[in-house]
Amino acid sequence: MRAREFVVESRAALDPRIGNPLKHTFIIPGIRNNDAYHTYRLATAMARARADIGGDSEGFPAFTDQSAFGQNAVVVGFNNSVDEVIDRALAMTGTPGGKVTVGTKESEEPNDTDTQSPIRGFRGY
Repeated sequence: MRAREFVVESRAALDPRIGNPLKHTFIIPGIRNNDAYHTYRLATAMARARADIGGDSEGFPAFTDQSAFGQNAVVVGFNNSVDEVIDRALAMTGTPGGKVTVGTKESEEPNDTDTQSPIRGFRGY
């Protein structure tokens, strides 16, 4: 870029000769360009909005502004020992909010899990 372009770029609005070729280009002031989570949610919502507008979203669940896990960190442990480890790490780092258990303490699979193989048996040649 030339110095003259820096001056133009530093203004709040684009010069018309720069902005005119950018038809269908939008700035979303509510989302910062370093906010990956909200950018992702906006992109997901745009895909859903397109389905809604086209009438293709019948039977879809309601869309919310946050996914089930939100923009929160997710820690998955193999056993109960992770509880104490998380608590201590949160205290060591001064992280507020504690932790929220998402599922049950013991693994409880849905009733239809592993009842039928998705692979068809090979009968030979």
